[in-house]
Amino acid sequence: MEARSKRGPLGALALTLGALGLGACQGTPQAAEGRENPRAALRSGTRGVRIELPSGPEFLEIQSLETTRDLDGGRLLELLEHPDDRVRVQAARALGRFPFPDFGSEVTRALCSALEDAVPEVRYAAAFALGLRGDPDSAGVLSAYRNDRDPQLRARVIEAASRVGRPSIHLDLLGGLLDSDLVVRMETAVATARWDPTGPDADAVDRALVDALRPYEPGEGNRLREPRQVEPELAWKILFALSRRSAELGKGAFLEYASSDHPLEQLFAVRGLARIAPDETTRKALGRVLETRPTDWRVAYEAVLGLGRGGGKAPKVLLDFVEHDNAHVRAGALAALGSFKESQSEVLARLRRGLLDVSANARVAALEAMVRLVPASERIELLESFAAKGDPIERAGAARSARHAAGPAALELLRGLIADAHPRVAGAAVESLAFLDPQTARPLLHELLGTEDNGLRLAAVLALREEPSSEDLEPLEQVFEASQGDISTEIAFNVVRNLGEIGGERARDFVRRRLGDGRAHVRRVAREVLEASFGLAPSELGSPRGEPFDPGGEVPLAGRDYPRWTHNPMVEVRTSRGSMVFELFPADAPVHVHNFLTLAEAEAYDGLDFHRVVPDFVIQGGDYRGDGNGASPWQGTALRQEFNARKYGRGALGMPRNEDVDSGGSQFFVTHRPTPHLDGLYTLFGQLRVGGDVLDAIEVGDRILDVRLLR
Repeated sequence: MEARSKRGPLGALALTLGALGLGACQGTPQAAEGRENPRAALRSGTRGVRIELPSGPEFLEIQSLETTRDLDGGRLLELLEHPDDRVRVQAARALGRFPFPDFGSEVTRALCSALEDAVPEVRYAAAFALGLRGDPDSAGVLSAYRNDRDPQLRARVIEAASRVGRPSIHLDLLGGLLDSDLVVRMETAVATARWDPTGPDADAVDRALVDALRPYEPGEGNRLREPRQVEPELAWKILFALSRRSAELGKGAFLEYASSDHPLEQLFAVRGLARIAPDETTRKALGRVLETRPTDWRVAYEAVLGLGRGGGKAPKVLLDFVEHDNAHVRAGALAALGSFKESQSEVLARLRRGLLDVSANARVAALEAMVRLVPASERIELLESFAAKGDPIERAGAARSARHAAGPAALELLRGLIADAHPRVAGAAVESLAFLDPQTARPLLHELLGTEDNGLRLAAVLALREEPSSEDLEPLEQVFEASQGDISTEIAFNVVRNLGEIGGERARDFVRRRLGDGRAHVRRVAREVLEASFGLAPSELGSPRGEPFDPGGEVPLAGRDYPRWTHNPMVEVRTSRGSMVFELFPADAPVHVHNFLTLAEAEAYDGLDFHRVVPDFVIQGGDYRGDGNGASPWQGTALRQEFNARKYGRGALGMPRNEDVDSGGSQFFVTHRPTPHLDGLYTLFGQLRVGGDVLDAIEVGDRILDVRLLR
């Protein structure tokens, strides 16, 4: 995902609740994936885990300083040395949320010193905080703690060091794959997924991961005994990292684990096969996976997508899967068929049936595949038939599929769809303009920059980036100045990026003036563009400044603005597919929990739809516009991040954002599977406890009926 806000303890819940009368759909993941026991949560009624929110003036002070992002003349650094170890933990966590380089070496030095604290919890918090900040100067200090006697600290420093952007320490960190502690080995495996898979050390990293899947016991002399069993929790994380890195060296491991009876081992092995270069061996392996009729719909979905990369003649098993009982799998299989021109007559017959599927999303997948296969002369008529549909999902599908057409007819079709009353349809049409002839589409994109709709403005800015031109300078400068309200900051920093692509003195001067912009992320992007695109040295740009964050009102505090929870609150999200129950985490993300509950109480979610679903990744909702560009939080001002040490497993409830980490709003997403690449990058503020079957069933267009606090 990556999880985009404006489009789109551990793990999670794939519940089988037959004994409770809630049932589970066929094809729903049946095994728990690194979760707490759901039945224990249910036995306590609807009460979450017991917690103790810290109280006292120091804790309120820390929360206020963290939310406003104010060091207060060094006061927060002083609290990192407070006699109460709980205060030190909170101070360390807060300092991790002060971004580098806006807040520089003094914060890094204080956190490095805290790695020597006498209390383990303070050391853990300091290590995690250093990882969040990503200051390269902390790399050496973190690496020095890799062999600490405390395995929890070793795990935390490996996680942190993997984030700080110093490839020189990667090979040293790989030693964690041989650590005596399982948690350290798992954290090391996940860490490698954060590194550049094309870097100079890529082969060494990939080989170390593969070797860790078959570790040999030392024998007598120089002999090696048989390979020992690898724990499933470690194996799937290694397979995740190899698949995330699209590692060709992982091919043998992917082939071996594609038939595993452990759900996550099989899932990430199949994802790996689908991401590496396709050949006859990978195609046959994916076909064999489908022939076993996997009960986990996620495995089937990844396999059909992988087969769609093969080209040539469409495999019979793929043709069969357009009739699968899971809508996500059907849509994936229909989309995959668009790659098989050699089997055109048979494929088109299946796609025509797909146009009548009960799922609008499957119908759209069939449409896009057909548009790719039919002669150019037939494409516009097919697209026009969907553009006239009553369902906005189908009209948006026509808008997206129009990128496979060309010429004046395609432009006129998109012009009509841009005028659609539903923002999702109009936005998709603007995005497709980027795929038409630039000289044909540019006048219309310039016209759209002058609209009052920020969603269309943003889509036009992004479309213009595909073919930068000096003709864009004046309209881009105008839209920068004119945009106000929701997503205006996102428009602003994307305009700055466009100007960097265009280049020239006028663009450079405009970007340089943005160093004084009142929005922190616009200033950050301006510095980045001036260095990368215009060649200015950091010394010419002045020092980054860490200014207070404006929360848009009073900082919400426990005991004053919301309850001093003694148990994690539980909420029910009723949808048109059924109910999901989430446990929220006010101790880890108090502002996000308060935001979510305040919006729920105001009935802000009632009637909204799930505007984004990426199968085997996330569902996303909470946008009042319905196109991904609406994200008004409780006080109207974007939420600053509250990244925490919880891990994104299946059913994690997270806050979407754009590239600005402080852009949280009303939207939320829920993960279909473990997504370790989101850890520490998106605020995790809740966990699914009941309703895994509902999570799996939700498609784009399904509605949120209401959200209510249970306890």
